[in-house]
Amino acid sequence: MVSTVDFGAPDFDRHPRFREAWAAARTAELEPGDAIFIPSMWWHQVEALDDFNVLVNYWWSSVPAYIPTPMHALHHALWTLRDRPQREKDAWREVFEYYVFGPAAQARDHLPEAARGPLAPIDDTMARQLRAMLIGKLNR
Repeated sequence: MVSTVDFGAPDFDRHPRFREAWAAARTAELEPGDAIFIPSMWWHQVEALDDFNVLVNYWWSSVPAYIPTPMHALHHALWTLRDRPQREKDAWREVFEYYVFGPAAQARDHLPEAARGPLAPIDDTMARQLRAMLIGKLNR
């Protein structure tokens, strides 16, 4: 994700909600050797203040390595959902709310364990099965 706001001279007419974001912003100026932890999903902006700067990112994940980044799901949703008619998008929103954003138990506990498929807790084996299924469908 990227912002087109000029942080040095924000155009509040073009980006009216930026004023609200800026009011909630925090600033940290780092010195050589300093590090900063920015939690996952926190929007941030980085500005170099000297002619020579080095920035090193390390993307920490709190989930096992077999669970991929949600950015893949976002890209897939942009491709498969965004340009559908609003009626279909509304229906898919409800499906996602139930299966993805709702409590995991709600969608699976009434099913026998053997019938849960991808609704079961994701482990390395299930992750491999889902990956293979998706690759097969994407390569059609």
